[in-house]
Amino acid sequence: MIRAVMLVLALVQVSYSCRALPAQSTPATDTGGVAYPYAVFIAQVLADHPIARQADLLAEDVRSQLRTAWGAFDPTISATWDQKRFDGTGYYSYTDVALKIPTPFGSDLKIGVERAAGQFINPDRNTPAVGLVSAGLSIPLGQRIITDERRTALVQARAVRDAGEADRIAIYNALLLNAARAYGTWYEMWRRREIAREGVSLAQFRLEAVDERVRSGEIAPVDTLEASLEVQRRDVAQREADAAYFAAELQLTAYLWDARGNPIALADAVRPSLEGLAAGELPTVDSTSVARWLTAARASNPQLRRVDAEVRSAAAQRLLTGQQLLPFAEASVHALGDGGTTPPVFDRSQNEDNYKGVLEIKSPLLFLKERGRFGSAGARLDGRRVERDRLNREIEISVRIAANELDVLRSLVALQARNVERTRLLRDAEEQRFANGESTLLVVNLRERAVLDEAVRLAQYEARVAAARALLAITIGDPRLLPGVLGGR
Repeated sequence: MIRAVMLVLALVQVSYSCRALPAQSTPATDTGGVAYPYAVFIAQVLADHPIARQADLLAEDVRSQLRTAWGAFDPTISATWDQKRFDGTGYYSYTDVALKIPTPFGSDLKIGVERAAGQFINPDRNTPAVGLVSAGLSIPLGQRIITDERRTALVQARAVRDAGEADRIAIYNALLLNAARAYGTWYEMWRRREIAREGVSLAQFRLEAVDERVRSGEIAPVDTLEASLEVQRRDVAQREADAAYFAAELQLTAYLWDARGNPIALADAVRPSLEGLAAGELPTVDSTSVARWLTAARASNPQLRRVDAEVRSAAAQRLLTGQQLLPFAEASVHALGDGGTTPPVFDRSQNEDNYKGVLEIKSPLLFLKERGRFGSAGARLDGRRVERDRLNREIEISVRIAANELDVLRSLVALQARNVERTRLLRDAEEQRFANGESTLLVVNLRERAVLDEAVRLAQYEARVAAARALLAITIGDPRLLPGVLGGR
């Protein structure tokens, strides 16, 4: 009899001392093993995952396209030599060397050297024996005076670069969101497994105590059946939790790569940690922070950055097609000088009698093609602007939803932690009543199931915090809201 009472008292003591489901879950006190914090995991994914590397390569590709567009402003040098001899007679020998320097203003600078020799030279190509030096520029007077194909191509290449950078960030963000969800699932399944193991341990201890009391004749043998059935129930739950944890661990492992591009696995002793994700560490959600996040989203959200780049590209195209509604007119003026003396080409006193000029004008009469292109470009620009307005509205709503989700989870975690503590108190009180013969084992088991269920629900809320924080960060377009990313907390 005394031994049975001691077992019951020991059971009550163990129920107090084995509380592996604290109100504020702190994994460092839950189990042993090496903590693998959320911040460390996210930083490793961002540094070594192949998708992150592919995103960097995409950004390099669009930067190369920008360099290609700058190629239209690359100075060019050209040289030609044209000679004819027949039957011992030198008919002509023409040498032309020219340097052309495009400018960002639509005009081109050109410096050239011409030399002609021979018995049969076209009079307009005749030069001094030492050659003829020319220096001048061509200036657009109608089309291309505000913009032209190469300036438009440069603006559009810059827009492509910005769109590519936005795509890179979007790829990063999608990777981070999926990784955060995987970590949250891993944490939840780990907590479920620990809770299930604790439940089995308590049920087995209680079965031993009940067996002792049945043998001593204090309680009916049917309680042994109830206790053993509870052990089996919790054993089934533990096996399910083990399988779910195994799957979640494999899903998390898919995001782990080393710096050499090789996949790596989690060590057996590694466990998740809520460091950086506990309710007290979450960003404060109030009207000021939401307004700040909305402002940041308009500047940083990759979808908006992409559509802004598309608007700039469409605006540049419409400006170019608008220029084509003007007649084409271009003036080209070159000062000339004898190449054998000190640069007379720059001697203003000689320029009035030593120059070469061209004025070219051409224009369609009805501008049918040009008007069609201008209308089409205008429609594309309007479409991109409408898309930008729509995205602005959708992203504003998404930021508010994500911020509200984070704020609600902060409250839910705190409330659920109190629920766990209160159900524990009820379970402990029921065990005391059972020890005094005032309750049944069935009621004690029901109370303990409630404790385990509430603890699982708390783990669910804590796991959702990882995904909610990541969703807010990528909706804003600022990964610094993720702990450990770019120094963010």
